Amino acid sequence: MSERGARAVESPDDAINWRQTSDGVTIYDEENPDAWIHAAFEAGTPPERRLFMICRDCGAVFAQRSKPGRATACGDCGTVYEHGRE
Repeated sequence: MSERGARAVESPDDAINWRQTSDGVTIYDEENPDAWIHAAFEAGTPPERRLFMICRDCGAVFAQRSKPGRATACGDCGTVYEHGRE
């Protein structure tokens, strides 16, 4: 059994700007309104086609099973990333 504990990580600035939409996320560049992509989450998408979460604390990589909520937790080290998005 794992002895992991959860801990929150706060970053002074986000490396990637994104906003949650009704069906997924939009990733964008604040300085260039033409630079953006939208990724929709669809049930049943195979893992190799899903978006991935990369833990900044331990480097673990996970295929996202659903669209991000208010926080994301690393399945390996337990670090919790508060998104603060609406």
